[in-house]
Order: sequence, then C-alpha cells, then structure tokens
Amino acid sequence: MYELFLTALVEDKDFNAACAVLSGFCAMSPWETVNRVLYLQGPPRPSGITNQSSIDKPLRKDLALLWKELHQSLSRQSCILQVRYEIVKDRDMGPSAAPMDLDSMPGVLRWADFPDPPHGRPLLTQRKMVEIWEQKKLLPIMRDNNYRFKTEILEENYRFFREEIEFCLTRQYFLRSIGDYAPLESRGGQQPSPLTSLPAWDAVTPVDMQNRWILLVKSHVVQDNKPDDIKLAQDQLLSIRGELEGAFDFKIIDRKVHDTRIAQQQQGIQALPQKVMLGKA
Repeated sequence: MYELFLTALVEDKDFNAACAVLSGFCAMSPWETVNRVLYLQGPPRPSGITNQSSIDKPLRKDLALLWKELHQSLSRQSCILQVRYEIVKDRDMGPSAAPMDLDSMPGVLRWADFPDPPHGRPLLTQRKMVEIWEQKKLLPIMRDNNYRFKTEILEENYRFFREEIEFCLTRQYFLRSIGDYAPLESRGGQQPSPLTSLPAWDAVTPVDMQNRWILLVKSHVVQDNKPDDIKLAQDQLLSIRGELEGAFDFKIIDRKVHDTRIAQQQQGIQALPQKVMLGKA
C-alpha cells in the first residue's frame, strides 16, 4: 500500500475553527479516537519476520500476504515499527483503570518506509507502508523476531472523511519521563517495558511544547504498483490543497522527519561515536 499526504500545523487556539472548516468541507462531525502507540526497534541487521510461532493460525489469505510483504521489506532494511491500540480515556487511564493485557488486545502493526524524493511535488509526502489490523499477541510476535520495545506515546486524533480522502487532526503526548525517550543504546543496557497502567488523561504532557495540532490530509493507494493510481491520488491531494487555500497553510516537510530506518553497522567495523568533541577536554 502507498500512503500520500499533505501536512499543516494548527495552533491550539485555532483547533475549533479548524474542526468547523473540516466539518463543513466533509459534511460530517469529527470522529475522535485515542491510540496508545508503542515503538519497537528492529535488530541491527535486517532479518525479516522469520519466526511466526506466536501468530494465530490459520491465517486468512489477505493477512498471510501482508505478513509476507512485511517480511520482505524488513529483510532488506531494519526499521522502527509501531504497534497501536485504541483506548478509551475514562476506561483505560487513571488510578482506577484495570491493567491492560496487551497480548489479548487486538492491535495494529504499522511499518512505513522512508518517503520517496519529492519529484517536483515538495508539498506531498508519499511512502510505502504495511498495516496489519486486528492482531493479538503483537508484542510476542515482534519479540520472537528480535524487535525490542523502545518507548510509547498517546496519540489523540480527530478524523474527517470526504469520499476516499482522510483528514486527520492529531496531537501526541508523552506517557513517561523524558529520559525514557532517549535512544536505547544510551540507557546503559536497561531494557524498558510497556507501562502496566496509564496515567490519568489530565496528567500527560504534549510532545509539542506549543501544544499545536498537525493536520494530515491522506490518500491510500492499495495497489502501489500502479503508477496511474498514485498519480490520481497526487492530483486529488493537490486539488484539495487548492480548495483549502487560506484556511490551512500546508508545509514542505523534510522527508527525514519520517525516517524509520535503523543504520546498519557492517561486520568488523567499529561504530563511530555520535558526538565528537573537538579541542580541549
């Protein structure tokens, strides 16, 4: 599958106005969701998804094809993946909430490739991706394949739809102390694990210090080997950008922002330190 999207920033004070514009544009009220998003870091050398012992059998044909596609992609390049669970603020957060059994909860496994170069369309971000929905035991499956839990956040979304185009206002929140968002390699060998219980909603901290929202206008092309379908999606998004001109200021986003790849260290070569201090100690 191919994902293509436009990006705009929305100030917190403009959130209600943005919702009003999108509600009118799409002729619908927003659909609000909150997702718990876990990040899993792949092994230093890509190895795909070779151990499938924890995957529930039998697999439907469509799911088997998605697992095969994911395996092929991760055999070429090791990446950071997302495991996503939809939660309810009042039920799943706070001191009175029951502990979450993530292994028994159906979740979404998401892999997104490094975005394509702009090719004359700098406002558009487009990338290959795989999403596997309604899967249980996702953490054991990935652990079996040497993927390590890295950290987690909350993601608040307000979605609108106009035919096949999705408009998503999203904002992310820290769930843990800021030190838990450092690279795994800098944590002294400590292996973190997902929280057993989530803090109350009013206790989480926005990732963006300015508390802004991000608007993503997205299109998905299922058959990503059909360039005509991708061109049609590009034209649709650029047309929508023109229709929304004056309401939203869509930005050019450096594709490195969306880079999930893990640098591969060649065997027999020592990795250089990430910071080099010059001059006197």
